[in-house]
Amino acid sequence: MQSNVLQFKPATRTKRLLAPKATRLTTACYKACDKDHSAVDWYTPPAIVEALGGQEGFDLDPCTPEDHSDLPAPTARRMIPRSQDGLATVWWPQAFVWMNPPYGKGMDKWMTKLANHPGGGIALVPAHMDPGWMHDFVLNHHNTTAILLTRGRLKFMRPDGTTGTAAPTGSVFVAYGQRAARNLKKAQEEGVLRGKFFAIQRVTKVANANQGSANDE
Repeated sequence: MQSNVLQFKPATRTKRLLAPKATRLTTACYKACDKDHSAVDWYTPPAIVEALGGQEGFDLDPCTPEDHSDLPAPTARRMIPRSQDGLATVWWPQAFVWMNPPYGKGMDKWMTKLANHPGGGIALVPAHMDPGWMHDFVLNHHNTTAILLTRGRLKFMRPDGTTGTAAPTGSVFVAYGQRAARNLKKAQEEGVLRGKFFAIQRVTKVANANQGSANDE
């Protein structure tokens, strides 16, 4: 008698084609890649850094390339290369910091260091509103004094001095301290930066009700 049960034959698995691994980018200035997916270091245009530093300029940049001559122009009086690890290096308390940190994993460590740095400074970060570091060290941190959301995407510079295409995402400038907020606002007013400026005002809660509400002042 012929059985009506079909024998199970395992399907022959075709060899899966593995997608090529993306190049890991180690730049400390801006993580991106050219169309050929090769690693490229991107640097902030000097006019932006100069405007944000104000008349006195920045004291410290903890995220610079190993060879400072690759930079279109110096970004601060002291520039810390990757080999010296700007994250592990002690920043002197009064230093006014410019920071364009490595994008991706570890961003929270860079942002917590600058957010809690007594001398204040300005950070340039991607406009991603969902990560924890954005909420913890930008939107809800007590030292944040202002942010500027860029209109359009910035064009960063290559080590050879040429300007690249627009960045793959928008950018946010984050100011810590009053000096940083003033410089950021002035850069927008003078047209160096295009975008929406937001002053971050913190309302202090008054413990003693007899002193009145902070909103009544």
